[in-house]
Amino acid sequence: MVYSKRIKQSAFTQPLQHSAEDFWSLFEASTCAVERRRALFFALLAEQRPQREILSLSRYSRVTAYHLLGRYREQGLAALQDGRQSNRGAPTLLTPAEQQRLAAQLHDDFERGIVWEGKQVQTWIQQEFGKDVYLGRTYEFMRAAGFSPQKPRPQHVKGDEEAKEVFRTKG
Repeated sequence: MVYSKRIKQSAFTQPLQHSAEDFWSLFEASTCAVERRRALFFALLAEQRPQREILSLSRYSRVTAYHLLGRYREQGLAALQDGRQSNRGAPTLLTPAEQQRLAAQLHDDFERGIVWEGKQVQTWIQQEFGKDVYLGRTYEFMRAAGFSPQKPRPQHVKGDEEAKEVFRTKG
């Protein structure tokens, strides 16, 4: 355990590829909060401030600081950039054509008085496209098709339609 602490401590004392002035100029020029915070961290580090002070002023944890140092050593100044804008996210589960086919099926059944539940959509996608979809994602597809996830109210097994109608007209 002592050995790993020494390695981590030395990560803070190793010289950086850029000067404190480089980091301060990036700090002043950047409009992105993430990049400004990272530039502040490295500027303080380049000025050889104490580790406690650097972590206190930058509000980074030790783990995050070591992670940033590793990224900086691999990527240089590019590690200071906020990479979230280039993250495209997870790929879509259904193609646009498949989504249109599902929407058409939902609308056709709705015209005939059939209201689908998420479980039915999940089963239909499995049968039609051979894709496994989590139940929660089926509600996203339903909303995209213009439907809210609904479930018909439960009907009692011994319910009497005539008695219900008499009750409604008593009003």
